[in-house]
Amino acid sequence: MSESAPANRLAFRLATNSLVQIVGSAIAAGISFFTFVAMTRGLGPDAYGDYVAATSFLFLPVVLSDLGLATTVLRDISAKPEVTESVMRRSLPLRALVSAAAVSVMVVAGLLMPFDDRTKVAVLIWSVGAYATLMNVAVLPVLQAQLRMHWAVLANVTGRGVSLALTLAALSLDLGFSGVVWAQVLGVVVTFLVDLVVVNRMVSLRPVVDVGFWRELLRGSIVIGLATGLGQVFFKIDGVILALVRPSFEVGLYGAAYKFLELADVVIAAIALSVFPTLTHFAATGNPRLREVVQRSFEAMLAVAIPLSILMFAFAAPLIAVTAGAEFESAADALRILAPYPMLAIVNALFWRVLIAAGADRILLGIAGVVLTVNVALNVALLPAYGFRAAAVTAVVSELFSLSLAAVFMRRQMTFLPRLDYLPILALATAGMVVVVVALPGPPLLVATVALAAYSAVVLAAPGTVRVGFGQVARALRP
Repeated sequence: MSESAPANRLAFRLATNSLVQIVGSAIAAGISFFTFVAMTRGLGPDAYGDYVAATSFLFLPVVLSDLGLATTVLRDISAKPEVTESVMRRSLPLRALVSAAAVSVMVVAGLLMPFDDRTKVAVLIWSVGAYATLMNVAVLPVLQAQLRMHWAVLANVTGRGVSLALTLAALSLDLGFSGVVWAQVLGVVVTFLVDLVVVNRMVSLRPVVDVGFWRELLRGSIVIGLATGLGQVFFKIDGVILALVRPSFEVGLYGAAYKFLELADVVIAAIALSVFPTLTHFAATGNPRLREVVQRSFEAMLAVAIPLSILMFAFAAPLIAVTAGAEFESAADALRILAPYPMLAIVNALFWRVLIAAGADRILLGIAGVVLTVNVALNVALLPAYGFRAAAVTAVVSELFSLSLAAVFMRRQMTFLPRLDYLPILALATAGMVVVVVALPGPPLLVATVALAAYSAVVLAAPGTVRVGFGQVARALRP
């Protein structure tokens, strides 16, 4: 067998795993998109703003109470697959207890915050969804480590489908704001139950109470938990601050624009989650192919993010009008400002995962603390006077700052950064897409479709990561 055979098999598994996730995540995002349309049009800016405030607030315990346990478990079972069942059985009871405590504390805090009554109702209802989300995160490492994320994609699509069906039913039956919120929560619960059943068929999840193991796990995860948690807090903290200093109407406008970032993040996460177990294994074993995986991942992720940013900027007004409706027209301003975010976030996500795989936990904690401090300071200073547009600016500035710090420390820690050899091809594809957007008359949907086709044609025709990846998948599937 040639020496290139293992590398080709790995490339095929990573490519197919990522491709399945991208396609499945795109389907899930499409379902979520229609749910978003139904909610914004059915609730209006004020009620939708209260929903955004509640979900943004409960996002905080979801990311903070994980305590890095999911990342640590994934890192451990990726480096040593033979310990998967033992680690999962002993870690799940701890995850259940920590998650319940965190959600309970945040519910009490939410009821004491100066939110309006409708937001507090949503906080109460969504606490069920927050707990289900945390427990779903607890079982996913098995699927991630074994590159079987197609099951997670299936669970996600199923849950999103349930949410859409229940949302339409709640609106048609006039069940009000609470009925729409419950529709979203039940979809999350279904996603968790499907993942739980699938993972339990792969490895036994019968709980084992092992306090000594819990102490060891917490000791090894607390730093990375704080780092990743704080690193994600600023993704939603602006919505919470906005809800406290501006009317619900503005929170609804910002939420309508921000929804497109969340949809883009689904695709970003699909690729990042596929790559992380391999990064971890290669970093733990000193495999020289680590640089190659990072380079290919960088090029593929950037190739996906660039057209998303162009579409958000060029078609901001039509996107808001078609989805949320005329009442949300001003949200297009925020969407244009947020357009660079996917490109920054996708590269930042890769750099963070490389540093996590390398065990640079304290460095990441420092980055997260500094970025969160800057983000909160900017939001507190600017949001009372300038509202949701300022929130969009601070989001982009904070992500750029985070990416810059991550690049500096990745260079120091890993002694390399991804090369920029592929950028001329991406620049050529971007130029073709921009020419179509500017020069082609017609309905926005037609122009956007042709522009995406032009971009795709260039990256598939030119030599490089995208063409090689699709070629490997095609050759492997041909038999």
